[in-house]
Amino acid sequence: MRINRLLIANRGEIAVRIIKTAKAMGLHCVTMHSEADKNALFVKLSDESFFLPNGYLDIQTIINKSKELQVDAIHPGYGFLSENSDFCKKVKDSKIIWIGPDPETIDLMGDKINSKELCIKEGIPTLLKSTEPKDAKKIGFPILVKASAGGGGKGMRIVETQSQLKDAIAAAKREASSSFGDDRVFLEKFISKSRHIEVQILADNFGNVIHLGERECSIQRRHQKIIEESPSSRLTEKIRSEITSTAANLAKKINYKSAGTVEFLFDEETNEFWFLEVNTRLQVEHPITEAVTGIDLVKEQIKIAEGKKLSLKQDDIRHSGHAIEARIYAENPNNNFLPEIGKLEKMHYPLNEGIRWDNGVESGDVVTPNYDPMLAKVIAHAETREQASKLLAKELKSTHIAGLITNKEFLVNCLENKSFLGGKTTSDFIERESKKIFLDIDKGLVDKSMKAAVLWLQQINKLDNERLNFLPRNWTNGIMPKENISFTYQEEEYIFSYENISEDIVIHRKYFERISESKAKLLDHNQAGIRVELDEIILSAQITKQNDLITVNLGKGDVCFKINPRFADPNEVSIEGGLVAPMPGKILKIMNKKGAKVKAGDTLIILEAMKMEHTIKASDQGIISDLFVKVGDQVENGSLLMKID
Repeated sequence: MRINRLLIANRGEIAVRIIKTAKAMGLHCVTMHSEADKNALFVKLSDESFFLPNGYLDIQTIINKSKELQVDAIHPGYGFLSENSDFCKKVKDSKIIWIGPDPETIDLMGDKINSKELCIKEGIPTLLKSTEPKDAKKIGFPILVKASAGGGGKGMRIVETQSQLKDAIAAAKREASSSFGDDRVFLEKFISKSRHIEVQILADNFGNVIHLGERECSIQRRHQKIIEESPSSRLTEKIRSEITSTAANLAKKINYKSAGTVEFLFDEETNEFWFLEVNTRLQVEHPITEAVTGIDLVKEQIKIAEGKKLSLKQDDIRHSGHAIEARIYAENPNNNFLPEIGKLEKMHYPLNEGIRWDNGVESGDVVTPNYDPMLAKVIAHAETREQASKLLAKELKSTHIAGLITNKEFLVNCLENKSFLGGKTTSDFIERESKKIFLDIDKGLVDKSMKAAVLWLQQINKLDNERLNFLPRNWTNGIMPKENISFTYQEEEYIFSYENISEDIVIHRKYFERISESKAKLLDHNQAGIRVELDEIILSAQITKQNDLITVNLGKGDVCFKINPRFADPNEVSIEGGLVAPMPGKILKIMNKKGAKVKAGDTLIILEAMKMEHTIKASDQGIISDLFVKVGDQVENGSLLMKID
């Protein structure tokens, strides 16, 4: 079975990643796209792409177009239809090769309820679970409500008390249905201080199964992983052997084929581990396994699908060094990690040695509320864990992203955290280390960034002035006052004045002249940034201006601030007591009517954005005096929702 024409039934960075390997194997790559993705990077990189009018879950259209375009095989990536056994079966029935396990295996192991039943029968340690809400007390709180189909943190809720259970189940079912077309959920015991350990499996059609070691994916927010690494810093060789052999034996028992991942929960205090689930697909974090083993998992998947035997045996697998992956999301860590949308004005990264980028976006792309807000994955591979951490942190700090708020600086804070560097990466890491990882940017860096912006704006404004840009920078036809510019950063105003004195530019920050006066020499500049000697230190800055926002990167992370207008806009009036949408989305539920009394912490509105639900709560007590939206409305970021007096 020779594959020549491959359809990637997915989008974003995973589609880009699969295309790279497929093209290196000489395959013709076909993709599919929604209206929002027509100009996406993965579409540009494919050999041809067809339009999906009804979105990425439209099985029949995908099958019909695959036949029409004479596709030999379909790679589903992860998410969407990757663990949908009905899709797999229809692909096979259409005489198209499915790159993944059989539909029976997807049914058995892709369903978290059925897979746990099997593991219990096989004597594999498994956490208490149930599909019946009445069993909650028997399981014991806290409980995790989980979607039976799919993953990625969607359809998942932690429940602390019985009173929260009903609403949590309802919300999890809605999310699961929206993301996977399957609203089944189950209850499982929640272990608050644990590690998520997963084992990468490869299996061919001849009964040969190998594992490629483990990954640790414990650092999560909203039940979604943001930092993963291989190998785990916590496992002893004895425990590692037990977990990996358990995973490989389970794969053999179910006659697994292709690449897959067996996930376990590891108890930090008791050294016990429990089976969680089998992901019958490629994992988001697969690049770290590729980094430490040197094995291209997508290439192996394609070869297995072509009917070839595994070319590797277990004894052939060698692990080299340590790899860490960080996921860059368009989201605001300081606003409960709520997603952000908008135009990605600039994305530039240095790509240092030992670094790999898997990204699905590029400068100029628009991030919409329709899909997951992950922009890219950055992978560092080095001899030691400490070196990999430093390398990844350095890459992220030097990466310039403008136009959207991201979690990039938060990731750096995690990677440089002493607890992280000490290997204390249990699932409670973000909560436990919150005071040390939710950090304000150093005020000295803010000051230098603003001064670099002052100099850059002066030069850019001069270049834009076609009539006078021939004049020397410090030319004047009379005595002129110092020029001024004002910025706002974190609701604080910073006012700068500057003047040209011979070859120097003297910059003052008003009211703080003693500590902020600087002398600068301009060395070079262009539309992308500036090189300057500031107080006898030569600095290079990447700078991007988008409307009234300016983002500066001096190699220590992005600093974004607002350029204040010289005159206030009288139309910008805020309504006292107004509640606004924290992001674009669809109004799912309004919990109270006009005239209702509410207290601080009450849930007021449930908003759906990027296939996940977000609750908007009252910050203070009061009475709802006005409602400006209704259920089903699509709202923009900052839209007025209600007024509370």
